[in-house]
Amino acid sequence: MKNNNKVSSNFIKCPICESNSFVHLFKKNNEPFVKCNNCSLVLINPRLNYEKIKETYNDEYTRDYAKKATAKSKRSLQRVRKVKSQFTTSGRWLDIGCSAGFVVKSAKENGFDAFGVDIEPWGINYGKTSLQLNNLVSGTIEDQSYPDNYFNVISLYDVIEHVPDLNLLVKELKRILGENGVIHVITPDIGHWRVSKTLSDWKEIKPSEHLYYFTKVTLKKLFNKHELNIVKTDFSFKTSLKVYIQHSDG
Repeated sequence: MKNNNKVSSNFIKCPICESNSFVHLFKKNNEPFVKCNNCSLVLINPRLNYEKIKETYNDEYTRDYAKKATAKSKRSLQRVRKVKSQFTTSGRWLDIGCSAGFVVKSAKENGFDAFGVDIEPWGINYGKTSLQLNNLVSGTIEDQSYPDNYFNVISLYDVIEHVPDLNLLVKELKRILGENGVIHVITPDIGHWRVSKTLSDWKEIKPSEHLYYFTKVTLKKLFNKHELNIVKTDFSFKTSLKVYIQHSDG
């Protein structure tokens, strides 16, 4: 039984620099948004425990997403073709947070051996049954035990801002990324010139859903911490960061 009167929350150190010093920015839905005094990462802190956060991931969003199959497939194809034209034309592609599987389908149709993982089972089932995709699994990336240096491309589209343990995720990305592989990340850009001056009004401010809010600088610091480096950034008129990441020694 849910207890709506008292929900436990957890205070965390800054996942980038491990500082315990934050400045309060505002509250939304009674959740505190803060900024690290050392590296400037914006995050929710303290935040609800993970079990409560997981309740925001249900099949309602994925069902609505699947209903937009034509538009989502078109966008997925554009993203795959962009990576293909700039980095690699074949190999293994992993889409983390694959939802209904449209990126996986586009990657497969463009010659990749394509895989997808998502914590929401409905989307995985949709991708398997409606899109005939075999390499989809439900769970977290850390649960899958993929081999070292396995993927040529790893995509995270509107995913990294949701992940409770950033360092666990990026450590795993580093491990499974091939020697000359590329990670394509798209995430809201809190440093974008079009972000609302009243930050709490920005449409990407989503309590219990978007846990972190990156600029290119803070995202770079996170990946540099794990010997990964942003090698290219795409222009975005929307308030999004679109970056390509490779091994620092690659």
